[in-house]
Amino acid sequence: MIELAQLVAVAGATFAALVDLRWRRIPNWLTGSVLLLGLGVNLWLKGPGGIAFALFGALLGGAILLPFYLHRAIGAGDVKLLAALGAVLGPQAVVAVVLYAAVAGGLISLVLLSRRARLGQALFDMIRRPTRMRLSGAKAPYGVAIASGVYLSLLLPWLHG
Repeated sequence: MIELAQLVAVAGATFAALVDLRWRRIPNWLTGSVLLLGLGVNLWLKGPGGIAFALFGALLGGAILLPFYLHRAIGAGDVKLLAALGAVLGPQAVVAVVLYAAVAGGLISLVLLSRRARLGQALFDMIRRPTRMRLSGAKAPYGVAIASGVYLSLLLPWLHG
């Protein structure tokens, strides 16, 4: 049976993915709302210790993606979304979300590169000159990858379970 925190995470991630697909940004009001819901849900479910649980999840989620934002690989909304989802799901689950999101993000990037006929050049750059890779200027909606990470992190343990 799905728990309240999981339901909040799925709803928040789905809405963020749809917004990111449409407008290529994830607004602060959305990530802030998910963060506050995460704090509230965990306070309600776990008592006062739920606040620390949610804050640690948020800090870990944000910290994991911060280096990618600093290197301009993803946007600030992606970092804030993962931090908010960390507040909802907690530190252990947010790590699983990140790992699945990385796989989903890689697949999304491969599809976008192949559709733009730049897959060969990207693979060449990655293998021959990884420190001098060129960015195509096109941004992949990483909110979709993060939402996929949420779905997979909840679905796969249930399937094996």
